[in-house]
Amino acid sequence: MMAVPSLQRHLKIFLQRGSARWLQKAPVQAQGTPQIYTPGRQFLRQFQTSFRCGICSQEAGSNVGVRCAKLEGRGLVRLEGPDATELLQGLVTNDTGVMWGDSRVMYSLFLNTQGRILFDVMCYRVSADTSEQPSFLLECDAEVQEKLTRHLKMYRVRKKAEISTADDQLQTWAVFSNNTVDTLLLPISKTQTTNCDRCPTDVTDPRVEGFGRRVILPKNESLTRLIPNSTEAGVDDYTLHRYQWGVPEGVIDLPMGESLPLESNLAFMNGVSFSKGCYLGQELTARTHYTGVTRKRIMPIEILSHGSSPPDVGAKIISEAGKNIGKLRSYLGNRGLALLRVAQCKDKKLLVIGEDGSRMELAALIPTWWPQEQEELRD
Repeated sequence: MMAVPSLQRHLKIFLQRGSARWLQKAPVQAQGTPQIYTPGRQFLRQFQTSFRCGICSQEAGSNVGVRCAKLEGRGLVRLEGPDATELLQGLVTNDTGVMWGDSRVMYSLFLNTQGRILFDVMCYRVSADTSEQPSFLLECDAEVQEKLTRHLKMYRVRKKAEISTADDQLQTWAVFSNNTVDTLLLPISKTQTTNCDRCPTDVTDPRVEGFGRRVILPKNESLTRLIPNSTEAGVDDYTLHRYQWGVPEGVIDLPMGESLPLESNLAFMNGVSFSKGCYLGQELTARTHYTGVTRKRIMPIEILSHGSSPPDVGAKIISEAGKNIGKLRSYLGNRGLALLRVAQCKDKKLLVIGEDGSRMELAALIPTWWPQEQEELRD
């Protein structure tokens, strides 16, 4: 077992270097070798070989506290073809060029023409480099996966891009821990690196530094088998982790056609580019960013006491003086998310009044990863 001073030294070196690098490109097919095109199998094979697993690139060690949750409520849409990048670039808030650097993943939103959120997605680049045909995976809430597919097909027009589901082959996992270092060091013994093809992608979650990682595996593979001493967590465990960090995800936290990007902390979570050029729904987002102040934001809440009846999602949140402060977005146990007027909820007890008159008391929290100097934090 590694001595404590040695472990501390290794952790210090790792943190100085940053998150795990992608060290290997996809193997090049020998010239003249015949290739049989089968869309599903070719995509999975390309996806498996084009990623060097960050998990497998580390030394084995202790991972007590690392939890792996299979995100069965998230779907995967496959987008590939010569014009796939162009199609994606014109529809999402972020710049697809982010995925062609050291990172293969970006967080982004699809907006409607009024600038309100339709879908929140995690975009993964599958193709190894720009010399290959562009291939992407779009991870979204499974409840709106079909709507996302129809949305892409509607705006495809004559672009050469194929759109299909990848759920029959691949599954998304979240890796998280109360200890940030645990999620940076996800080791598998080097003797098992020959099994790297079972782990197509292992990336740092791009939304918030230290929040965790995303892993996509073949459908029937278990991530806990690849990370020694890790434990499999339920979706509720991951949801509570998100609530504690204040990270919204899916249609419950971001109601389709209602939520505004900047109120949903899109800029704080690395999900928007203000220099990329035009995209659907850009005008309102850009105008608010450059000329306005975002007074309301999604914030993590702690429930101090529950009423006799559970409140509905979307219930009005008021101050003790009866002033309207915001709306409840979602909650689980004593944690949740709410859309609140930031300056008016600091250090104050907030209330949700049920239909039967019962009171749920809660407090809003300001995430440590938010920028400290913000005009909306001032009274």
